[in-house]
This record gives sequence, structure tokens and C-alpha cells, in this order.
Amino acid sequence: MDPKRRKTQDFADKADSTATDTGNSGIAESQATDSKAEPVELNAETRKSHYPKLMENRKSTLNGFREHHGLPRRQREQGRLGQQWWSIYHPLKKLKELNRKKDIVCLILSYPPMNSANKERHKNWVRDVLKINHKLREMETFSSQQKTSFSELSSEITTLLDHSLDDIEAYVPPMIIEKMCEKTLQVTEPDEKLRNLAVNFATRQILEEIENPEVRRIRISERDGIRVTSAVKDLPQIRKRFNIIIQVDASSYPNIKGIEENIATQLGFSLDIWVLNSILKNTSFLIFLDDLYERIDLYEVGRKWWNSKNIQKIVCSTGSHEVHQRMAVDRQIRLEDHLLSWELFCLNVGKIVHSSSFQHRAIDVVQKCSGHLLAVALMARALKMVFDVSIWEHASYILSLSHRSQSKDTVLYNALAFILGRSGSADKCVNYCAFYMEREGVDKVDLIQEWIRHALISTFDEGEKIVHDLVSAFLLESFQNGYFVQMRDEIREVLVNSQFLLQGGKGLTKAPKDEAWEEASEIHLMNNKFSELPKSPNCPQLCALFLQKNPSLRVIPPLFFQHMPILQILDLSHTKIRSLPQSLYGLAQLQRLFLRGCKLFMELPPEVGKLSNLKVLDLEGTEIVRLPVDVGKLTNLTCLKMSFCGDNDNRKDNQYSNRIIPQGVMPNLFHLKELIIDVNPNDKRWNANVEEIVEEVCNLDRLEALQLYFPEVLLLNNLMDGSSINLPGMRFRFTVGSHLKPIISRLPLEAIAKFEEEERCLKYVNGKGVPTKIEEVLELTTALFLDRHSTATSLSEFGIENMRNLKVCVLGECDEIQTITDADEDDDGGVVLKSLEYLNLYYMKNLRSIWKGPLGWCSLSRLKSLVLHTCPQLTTIFTWNETFYLTNLEELVVEDCPKIESIVVTHDPTGTKPMLWTNYLFSKLKKISLHYMPKLVSISNGLRISPILEWMSFYDCPSLKTLSPEEVHSNELKVIIGGAEWWRELKWNKSEWLQPPNLDAIFHPIEKDTYFVTRLAEINDQLQARMQETELSQQSVPGDSLKAPAVQDGTSSKQKQFA
Repeated sequence: MDPKRRKTQDFADKADSTATDTGNSGIAESQATDSKAEPVELNAETRKSHYPKLMENRKSTLNGFREHHGLPRRQREQGRLGQQWWSIYHPLKKLKELNRKKDIVCLILSYPPMNSANKERHKNWVRDVLKINHKLREMETFSSQQKTSFSELSSEITTLLDHSLDDIEAYVPPMIIEKMCEKTLQVTEPDEKLRNLAVNFATRQILEEIENPEVRRIRISERDGIRVTSAVKDLPQIRKRFNIIIQVDASSYPNIKGIEENIATQLGFSLDIWVLNSILKNTSFLIFLDDLYERIDLYEVGRKWWNSKNIQKIVCSTGSHEVHQRMAVDRQIRLEDHLLSWELFCLNVGKIVHSSSFQHRAIDVVQKCSGHLLAVALMARALKMVFDVSIWEHASYILSLSHRSQSKDTVLYNALAFILGRSGSADKCVNYCAFYMEREGVDKVDLIQEWIRHALISTFDEGEKIVHDLVSAFLLESFQNGYFVQMRDEIREVLVNSQFLLQGGKGLTKAPKDEAWEEASEIHLMNNKFSELPKSPNCPQLCALFLQKNPSLRVIPPLFFQHMPILQILDLSHTKIRSLPQSLYGLAQLQRLFLRGCKLFMELPPEVGKLSNLKVLDLEGTEIVRLPVDVGKLTNLTCLKMSFCGDNDNRKDNQYSNRIIPQGVMPNLFHLKELIIDVNPNDKRWNANVEEIVEEVCNLDRLEALQLYFPEVLLLNNLMDGSSINLPGMRFRFTVGSHLKPIISRLPLEAIAKFEEEERCLKYVNGKGVPTKIEEVLELTTALFLDRHSTATSLSEFGIENMRNLKVCVLGECDEIQTITDADEDDDGGVVLKSLEYLNLYYMKNLRSIWKGPLGWCSLSRLKSLVLHTCPQLTTIFTWNETFYLTNLEELVVEDCPKIESIVVTHDPTGTKPMLWTNYLFSKLKKISLHYMPKLVSISNGLRISPILEWMSFYDCPSLKTLSPEEVHSNELKVIIGGAEWWRELKWNKSEWLQPPNLDAIFHPIEKDTYFVTRLAEINDQLQARMQETELSQQSVPGDSLKAPAVQDGTSSKQKQFA
């Protein structure tokens, strides 16, 4: 709307509101229900008769307004009063900026560690902003007195806009705050986990705002707003806090009267508004108005309800983030602004976050930081350019550990434990800073000299490097042009209250001596080479002991755990231990026991039942024969993961029960949230008792994650029908189908890993037909592995409509499949696999095409990776028209497809669509690999492939003798791989537009006597190392991300910066 007409429109809106409030005969009376009133609608007849009255009232009001204020129509059209309008519009525009800044500040203050800081200065400022808003609402005329008021108001707003955010910018960089002020943070199609994260953080903020008596009206904008209001409504503390809680579907009511009548009906007062006003004024209430019409003046809703003696709130949700002036509120919460922690992580971690292999791991790390802004920045810097998946997994694991120290800040404690565990010799320097560095900071040179004097380092150059690394990691901040450094108070407090013994990954052949264990509260000795441990170390303060990934560790001394009275976490994963010592079962405080990947560990003794406080027992990847019945005593377990060795006919079975899980154990574990049962599909004991076990599992109503093997499809009936499990709301990994013969998997590990990364996985093995229960599970599934299906000729037989949520699809050795999708116009509107991101096809001997039939818009629009391996009958991958749908394709791998002649098939495209061939086929393709393709003569028939192509790999493609300059045209091209002889003989086609490129500098030869896969891995490692060097050399100083917190030496914040 033109700002010069906003005030006039406000008067008109008020006239509309008055007219509709007083003339409401066309609105159907609300009917009482158990929880909500029926929606009220205006019928066509009513709208027809009612509309002229509204227009007449509006016209009369506008004319009266012009006459009263001497604003003839001609003068307005000539713009004579432009200056007067500007005097009003300008402060209103600044006030909008001020309110946006106020909402951003309040949002950031709801995040740790800001939510525990001294916020009084900001709170006072927010109060002043709210007062300005109230003043504005009192100005209803343009009298001369009001002109003066607007002038004074403009001055006050300008002053408030200058409110300093230095303490906030120590956690959130100015560039993110500026972006938030200008518009909502932009994240391309946020992942479901990110949306859930935003909902959780918005819920947390509302809980804080509810305790603020100055905030009465809260607005939640953007999609998922109703999810927030529903989540808040169901919280126990909310139920206790308010006497009346009402949720209204406000989309059915175009005016205030209808909303108030709905509330009255829900409270049982029929349409008696007077009684409603009286009741609400004298009680604490929380009213949710979902999907509120944006032109309704929220300040006019329940004007007679407010009473400062009671806690009273109205929370509304709307689909748009634009605030109409009639929707002015005390606090506006934009859901996308709650992607702040993700934005902060992406800014600091670098380009790796955009890799499909790491993005979901990055989201997991951010999730487990629980919105802690400093922890997010620290973890991002620690994982910058880290390409080792196991390190990311370890980061998530450490962040998920429960409270185990004197520090109140558990998230920051876990983050520092991970970071310092990987810091090498620098950890001693960090601890020195925590205990001995002055709070206001020290001269960098003096600090390095102190490190040398205490024998923490050997040379000054070494100290310079450590300081630089610690500043880059945010463990220290520098100021005064890098000459001084200081440590944040939050980090100092955690380190002072925690004693770490950090010797992980240092290649130790001997464990530390006994005295090193005595004062430690947490010991990290993972990933070393020692084979022996101290006999009985005295560890009175030890809470967590990490011994995983010590492959030489075979035996634990009998009395090793005797003097660890408060040990809570013990990790012995990936060691070669065969048994546990008796002293372990005396650990009364033990809560988490990890034996993951201990392949020689075969028997869990009954004494495990003594560990009554155990919450997590991880036996995945072990070879235990059976679960002892005493596990049923571990009633506090929330997570149980088990792997059982296969049935061995040579074993003396008379000493073992014929059940791998004793009857009655599962019902006792009623607190379980995560259950993994990994069995050998040929184990006769599982097949004999699986039905009873599934029945017991189906009664665990708190389960959030489940992994099971169902030898028969019929067993899914127990899970789907009459079960206490909420399958649509949980994570699962199901394998269904009998393994009739030993399986030697020919699938690459990366395909299996990609499948298992998803939260809802279905593997259907040796199937026939399409059972109904498989379709029902498939509808919930995000990852499908169809292995050796014997009858299906197309994936479409499983129902295109059942695969709307499918992100990962792996098909292997399905001999009858001839095409993947065979779509009709009627199939889901022609939209095919709109959520699919990763498609892998292996050993498909009769596959002749991938897509068949018409594709609707959005079909395959999210596909990022397509991998084809050993499809001997496949002749066509893409037609030219199909490339339009693949707007997000990043990787294409084609191997052992002997009939393919070109990746993209064209039919004289220049004759039909001449203008389009100046564009690229795939706008986001980064990697293309073509191997073992004897008939391949062209990549794309001379068409441009991608503007951001980085990697091209060719091997054993003898017919590919020429390339076009267009096919390799990319400014991002870093690697071309192929046989040395092939490269020497390669010819370049003539191009009307481009010269043959000289790409020798980026060509990596594969010699004939070299193992191809090994060489590819080497080149990939070299490329990642080069990328890391480049990014580090171009890395901006940390000051671009966070400001140093204020110090006490009188230096202004603008003088402080990172080195």
C-alpha cells in the first residue's frame, strides 16, 4: 500500500470493522463442540447484500475525513500535502525498522548463552520501544498538536534505533543481524529437521515471552506457525500456568465478533459476550488464534479482558511475515528467523556444509547444540574442512552425552570436550589460559613467553601458530589489532570447573600412569595403540572414560573399575575385549555403556542386571549369542542396541536357550525410546520366535526409533494394526523378506551408507508382487532398498503416490524391472518422485529406460545424485526434454552400461528450440563419472553440460575419441581423469563459439598397471587437500563472524578485532 494512504486506509478499515461488528446478521451462529466451535462462513446471498453497505460506509467515512481536515480531492491529487504526509510516513517507516530490530533482539536473547546473560539493558530498551508503539496508536487525528507529536516521535525513534548490540554481536555476527533486519533468513527449501528445529526454538521463545508481563500479544508468522501454537498448548507447564486455554481456527472469522463468539461458545457461554468479558478479565488466560486474518486489528480483540493482576496472552499465527498495520503486536516471531543457529554454523564451517554427504551430519550437530550460539560457532570452526565422516559422527556422539560435570553449561562443556580432544598439544595451552590468564586479556608476546617458561611449548614460532589456531577456533579472541588476546568468560568457567585428561588420537603405546587419573573428571584415551591399562587407578572424580578405537586392547584388569565411584559414561567400542571384569558391575552410577563394534565380545553376563541406573546399552556390532534375562532388570533403559551372531550348527546348543531374547524381557523395558535388534537372517532361533518378540515390542509405546528384521511380510500386520507404536512419528529401519540364499552384497559401501543415513528406511528382499503392508510402510518411508525383487517390471507398480516422501532409492538385481517410473497423466497429477534426492541402480540386467511416460512439473526436481552400474540393456539415460526437470542434479555416475552412446539423447534440437541451446543442460552438476562404456561416443552431443562442473572422470571408454569445448566449459573445473594414452589421442571438435581448451594442468592420468579405484581415491584425497589449503588461505578473519566481547581496559568495541 502507498504509505501516504496508510492513515486513510486505517480509518477505512476501522469503518469496515465497525460496520461488520454491528451488522453481523449474515454470520452463522457458532455451534458448541467438545473443543472448538464450528467454522463460520458468509454465504453468497449474505455477501451480495452486505457488500454495498460496507462500500457506502467506507465512502461516507472517507469523504467526511477529507472535509474535516480540509483535504480536497484535487489538492491530494496534485500532491500539495506531500510534505505533511512525509512527516507522518517517515517516522512510521523508522518505527517499522525499530520494531524489526526489537523482535530480532528478543529472539537472539532467547538463545543460550545470551538467555543467561545480563539482559537488563536490552529489556529497558524493549520497554521504551513498546511505549513508542502505544503512543502511535493514540494518535488518531492529524491535528497540529499531533504534528508536533510526530516530530517528537521521530526523534525518539531515531535515538532508539541507535541502541548498541555489541554484546549480541559477540555471538551473532553483524552481517547475519543485518540480513535478518532486511528480510527473513533465506534457506533454500529447509530440511524437515531444520523446520523442526525452528519450531522447537520458537516454542522456547514463546515460553520465555509468556513470563513477561509487558508482552500481551504475540504473532508467529510463516508456515508451521500452527505447529508452534499446538506444541505450546500441550506443554504441562502451560496447563498449570493458565486457568483458561483456548485454540481458535481464526481463518473462519473475518471479524472480531466471530472470534469472540467462538471463544464464548467454547467456554459454554453461548453468545453472551458480556459474560465472556467478565470471566476473562478476572482470570489468567492463553488464547491461540490460528491462521488469523491479517487485517484484523489484534489490539481490538478482547479490549475488555485485560487485567494487570492476571497473566493474559493472545498468540496468533499467520501465513505471511509481512505485518499489516492493523496486526501490530508486542512481539512478532518469524519462524525462519529461528534458523539462526543453522545460518551461523554454515557461515563458519565453510563449503563442506553444501556437500550432500555432510549436510545431514551438519544438521545433526546443530540440532545437538540446542541453539547454543557459542557452541554452534565453536563446533563449526572445529569441523571446517573435515572430510572424515567418523569425526563428524564422534562430534554428534559427544554433543549428545548427558550432564557429567560441575559446569552448568552442558552443551558448551560437550563442545569443548570434543574440540580439546582434537587439539593435540594445544590443550595444555588452553588450560593455562583458563587458569592463569587475566580476564581483561594479556599481551600475546607475554603469553607465548609464559607458555615457553612452563615448558608447554618449545619455540616462539610454535606459540605464534598455536595462538593463531586458538583465535581461529574461537577459543581465544584478539583485540587491539591482534596484539592482545583474551578468553571468553563462558569458556573459562567450563574449563576451570572441569578437569580433562585429553590424550586421544596421539598414538600412545602406553596408557597414562596412575597419578594422571586421580584429578580428572573426564578422560579421553580413544584411538591409541596401548594394550594395557593401569591395574586399579584411583579416580574419585571421574565421570566419563573414553577408551574406544584401541585395537590392541584385549583385556581389562579385574580391579580396574574399583575406584571409580561416580563413573557415568564408559565407551569400550571397537576394542578386542572378549569379556568385562567383575569390578564393572559395581559402578552404581553408570548410565551409558558402549561396546559397539567389539566383534570378539560374545557373552553378556547376567551381572549386567546390577547396573540399575543404566540408560544406554549399546551392543551393536558385537557377536553375542543371546541376551541374558537379567537385562529385564534394567528398567531405566531408554536405548538398547543389540547384534546377535548367526546360528552355528557346530556350537553346543544345549548350553543356550532356543531364544536369543528371553520371553518377558521386552515388556519390562517400558522406558525404551530406541531399540535396535540386528540378527543374522539365517538364524533359526530368530525365525522361530520373531512373532512373539514383535508382539512384545509393539507394546513399547514410548519408542521413537526401531530397527527390526521381518522374515515374512505378514509380520508387519502386528506393527501396523493395533500396535501401541506411533509408526508415522518415529524413525525406523525395517528389513522385510526371507533371505533364501547367502547374500554377497555387490553394492558399494557409499550406497549402503546413503541408504542408512535416512530416518525411515525400508529394505524389501526377495519379494514377489506388491503386498498391501509394504505399500503402507512405503508411504512413510524416506529410503527404499529394493533387493532382488522377482516380479516387478517397474518401480511404479509400488504406487507413485506411495513414494511422495522418498528421498533415497536403491535398486539391486531386480531382474524383471525394465523401467523405473512408468507414469500416466493420472498418477499423482503426473508428478513423479518429487522428493527423491539419490537414485542408485545396480546389476539391473533387463533395465531399458529410467523414465517412461509423461513427467509433470516438480518431477525429480530434487534429484541430486544418479548412479547407474551394470545395466547391460540400458540405451537411454536422458532425453533432452527430461533435463529440464533435473534442476538440482549434482552428481552423475555411469559404469558398465555397454549400450550407452551418449548421456543425453537429442533429436535435432537446433531445428526445434534454437534459443535454448545457449543454456546448460544441468545448472548444478558438479561431478560426472563415465567408466567401462565401450560404445560411448559423446557426452552431450556438443551441448554445454554445467557452469559449475568440477570433476570429470573417464575410464575404459574406447569409442570416446572426441570432446567438444562446450562439454567441458566450466570455470570451476578442477579435475579431469582418464587413461594417459586416451588423453594424448583425444581430438577436439570445432566450435563456433569456444576455442579448444588447454586442460593439461588439471588432467590426472590413470596408468594401465594402476588399480583404477585406488587411483580415484588418491585423486579425490588430493583434491580435498588442495581445497582445504585454498579455503584456509582465503579464510576471512574470525572477526567477520563474531566480535570480541567487551574488555575492561577502556578500549572501545570498534577497536577490538580478531587477528
